[in-house]
Amino acid sequence: MTAPAATEGGQPFDRSHRSQLRRVGTIVGVLLVCAAIVAIWRNQAIGESLARAAHNPDWMALAAIITAIIANQVLTSGVFWMLMRRHGRIGFQEMNELVATSTLGNYVPMQAGSIGRMAYHRTVNGIPVRTSLVVILQAMSATAVATCAVGAVAVLAAGAGAPWWAAILVPVIWLPLAIDTSWRPFAIVMVLRSVEVLVWAVHAWAAFRLSGWQIEPATAIGAALVASAANLVPFIGNGLGIREWSVALAAPLIGGYERDAGLAAELAGRTVDVVVAIPLGMIAFGALIKRTRAALPSADR
Repeated sequence: MTAPAATEGGQPFDRSHRSQLRRVGTIVGVLLVCAAIVAIWRNQAIGESLARAAHNPDWMALAAIITAIIANQVLTSGVFWMLMRRHGRIGFQEMNELVATSTLGNYVPMQAGSIGRMAYHRTVNGIPVRTSLVVILQAMSATAVATCAVGAVAVLAAGAGAPWWAAILVPVIWLPLAIDTSWRPFAIVMVLRSVEVLVWAVHAWAAFRLSGWQIEPATAIGAALVASAANLVPFIGNGLGIREWSVALAAPLIGGYERDAGLAAELAGRTVDVVVAIPLGMIAFGALIKRTRAALPSADR
């Protein structure tokens, strides 16, 4: 199976086809979220748990999940900055603004955040669209490898009777690669991605607490592995709907919670995600507009 050819304008695939897939993905995501809400509505015990949690919110869990969201944005920015800086001049703060804008943009069906990011790199940083696409694929591959590594260590540790925190040592295994300068960028990217998977465990733990359900750290790591994998699904921004149902349906495999509790927790986490993404994305978008306007005159000459 061959990859779609790039157009003369540097686009990795046809714009109309991409937009259609994006719309379909968004519709599927919204329908899955609606199905999750219906499932929770029909479960009286979970509904009562959510009502109690909303009446008496767990402020520590709320602070933890907001911290996890911001930390993941910084870690993701670090990954893309490490991969992209070899191809053009781009600052770390600039990449943070791009990631924040992209995260918010991924909730909009008309324009995927990653596509907007590629257009920005081409206009402001002079980086070809094809190069940006390759970097995105590299970042996704790093996420897949890091998720598998954390999962493998967690499973092996559980089988050997080792404590759950053995999984947090995964970032260390990539450090020896940094000795070789040619492998150093890859090592740093893998360290950042591995830490990001573990931060997702904090996000999962806090999301369950916010919905009135307590889970163990090992369970949070399992939920984080599933969520990280779900976020890789293409054409569905930020794993909308996919993440909620993946964590829920993985309940028998992970243990420590029931299906509808997983749905409730992920919906609670998603709500906080969106609430945080809106101001961060809007502020970052304003900053990028200024950067773009400043770059256009020099680009036109």
